[in-house]
Amino acid sequence: MQEKITAGGDRLSDLPDPILIHILSKLWDGKKQVVRTSVLSTRWRFLWMSVPVSLNFTFPDSEKQNVTLDYLSSTHRKLYYYKSFEKIRRFSVWGLRYEERYAKDVDLWVHFACTKVEEFTLGLLCINDQIYEFPQFAYKGKMLKNLVLKNLKLNPCVNCSLVSLEIGYVKLTDGVMEKVLSGCHNLECLELEHVSGIHRLEISSVKLRELTIRDYYDENLEILAPYIQHLEILGKGSEIRIEQRNVASLFYAILRLDFDFEDEERNLEKECSYLKELLHGVSHVENLELGSWCIECLSILELKGWQFPLSSRKFLELNIALEQSDFLGICSFLQSSSDLETLAIDCWDNHNARDTLSRYTNEDEQTRRFETHNFNGSFPHLKTIKIDNFYGSLSENKSVLSLVKYLLKHATVLENFVLAASFLGSDVSLDYVKMAQEILSFPRSSPHASVVFSY
Repeated sequence: MQEKITAGGDRLSDLPDPILIHILSKLWDGKKQVVRTSVLSTRWRFLWMSVPVSLNFTFPDSEKQNVTLDYLSSTHRKLYYYKSFEKIRRFSVWGLRYEERYAKDVDLWVHFACTKVEEFTLGLLCINDQIYEFPQFAYKGKMLKNLVLKNLKLNPCVNCSLVSLEIGYVKLTDGVMEKVLSGCHNLECLELEHVSGIHRLEISSVKLRELTIRDYYDENLEILAPYIQHLEILGKGSEIRIEQRNVASLFYAILRLDFDFEDEERNLEKECSYLKELLHGVSHVENLELGSWCIECLSILELKGWQFPLSSRKFLELNIALEQSDFLGICSFLQSSSDLETLAIDCWDNHNARDTLSRYTNEDEQTRRFETHNFNGSFPHLKTIKIDNFYGSLSENKSVLSLVKYLLKHATVLENFVLAASFLGSDVSLDYVKMAQEILSFPRSSPHASVVFSY
């Protein structure tokens, strides 16, 4: 055996190229060490050029021209070094205070990206209304798959091979957006952040399955996307219209919007009316996530006597700071989800107190209404309940325990109930121990329910 190893020579070098490249990629934090492997033998001479790397350049926050020029020169020198590489996994440039005199510099980055890069991010700062126009040639690169563009002028794509496109802080038109989509035949994911100028987003591609819209501040936006499966509407902004017939294939919807309730009464009525439309539009969706604005509106709608539309959802996640005032809305909403199998509640610390319900009722009144409310029916399919990031003392969370008791009472086929608490410091709060004991003492309608309080 020893003779065979000696005769075989360098067994490491006998490994296939993909394995050796993978080994080198693990050493990439020390770039010089990777390059030095080229002197080991002719077998290793060019392997380092095939190691996929990530390049990130963030311009210093300075208005001084010499600082910008120095960083530009440094960036170009580094790119010249990397031109020998066969492939760059990720390449990002952030924060250049763009002026027209830098157009050729940015062109150089774009040309580099479309010839060697899989994922390219270009985020500029607009100065004196000078905006970089993303060039047409950039779309011709067959290697470029993921593209992120912020603060520039977008030209329509032509037969590009992009799989993912993210556009941010860009002025568009319906016509430009239509041409962008028609030119990206392989696009699977589209994200629009703080864009303006489009009022009708029509997506007819069968391949494009994920759509994210964040902070849309323009006039109302109508979405027509019959093949979209995953939709996220996030942040502040204007109303985005969706109807079941326009998103018939939708499987997962995330609604984490944020509107200002502190304006006039009519604005609150308008926003609640908007949530009604959204809930009707996603009532066929199997997986749904709601943010705090939606949940606060649920409580207001419940207080006004609105009947939530019946749904076919099987998974529901609520992202909220658990408050007594929310429980009636949450429970009434759950009653419209008879097919629900999994309920997840992700708690977070709400630094900005929400006092919208105080216009209609006080906390004591809401507590009394919750404790005396007669919720008809049960949850015949609910098997899993999980509350994450739970925090606070027993005295602060008496109302939450009422919600836990309600869920255990009405989930007739429950299998797993997990309340995962977090705490500060190294010592477990004695309150958590008491809380765990109290929760474990609650009656359960399901004989198979496992209740776990973890911390």
